[in-house]
Amino acid sequence: MKNAKIAITIFCLLWTVVAKVPISEAATTFAGAIVDIDRVQQTITFQTSTGQTWTMPVADSKIMEQHIAKGDRVKIDVELSDSDLSQRITKVTKDSQG
Repeated sequence: MKNAKIAITIFCLLWTVVAKVPISEAATTFAGAIVDIDRVQQTITFQTSTGQTWTMPVADSKIMEQHIAKGDRVKIDVELSDSDLSQRITKVTKDSQG
């Protein structure tokens, strides 16, 4: 019985070391306007409603196929990946109020 408890304890300890914890990715939505679109580099330059300007890559090339253009008022979803601390645009939606 004691050997079984030791074996279970060792298994649990090894499992916690070997098991990979899923990395969370947090998404945040920003409102503002598109300043530039670089289809070659797959990046969008975006100015927030508070005046901050960011250039970020898109997470999926299909985003670049949307009917978006410089000057469009949009909302963008930005994902921060814990694994490499990079930011990517995951969604662009034209702002119906802009």
